[in-house]
Amino acid sequence: MPQTVIVSFKAPAELVEQLDDLVRSGVFRNRSEALRYALVLLVTQYRAGSGGGEAGERGA
Repeated sequence: MPQTVIVSFKAPAELVEQLDDLVRSGVFRNRSEALRYALVLLVTQYRAGSGGGEAGERGA
């Protein structure tokens, strides 16, 4: 199994609630699985050159 790292960050409560809805509905087993999936999509998108804009433009 690959080495894992714990990452903490702040997110708007409404966004976390939407994430939890995905977990409750069975789309993901837990928050960690959902966030890993989202990170893979994000990194893949940027590597493909379709990242779109600066971090500040996305509210990060």
